[in-house]
Amino acid sequence: MIRLLPHGTNSSIPHAVPTERKIEAGDIITLDFGCKYKGYCSDMTRTIFVDFVQENIKPVYDLVLKNQELTLNQLYDGANAKIVAKMVENDFEFNHFDFVHALGHGVGLDIHEGPVLSPRVNDFILRENMVITDEPGIYLPR
Repeated sequence: MIRLLPHGTNSSIPHAVPTERKIEAGDIITLDFGCKYKGYCSDMTRTIFVDFVQENIKPVYDLVLKNQELTLNQLYDGANAKIVAKMVENDFEFNHFDFVHALGHGVGLDIHEGPVLSPRVNDFILRENMVITDEPGIYLPR
């Protein structure tokens, strides 16, 4: 996910609160939502572009997408969550972006639960049937 908004600020803030600001051409909108079913949570994030994608944003979007796909291939029984997150952090830093938010988290009875996929937490070995998110993000200020 890319969280940035050239004409506003909320999309560059993780877990922002909606405002009354009207959407404009060129805006980048982050949709972060889910539902509950029989007590279990879901979590889904999508980035959409209004009318056009700014040329300077396309490489950033592509970098995030590449890391999301790479991460997906690294999430298997026995994988170390810290190492997977460090892989993304290294690629972001190599491309001159900060890694400011966890790569992902567990989802279950709570929307945010363990494990946390981050290079800044203890090693955690993933196991088959764990439900986790894969949501790398680059947060660019306005």
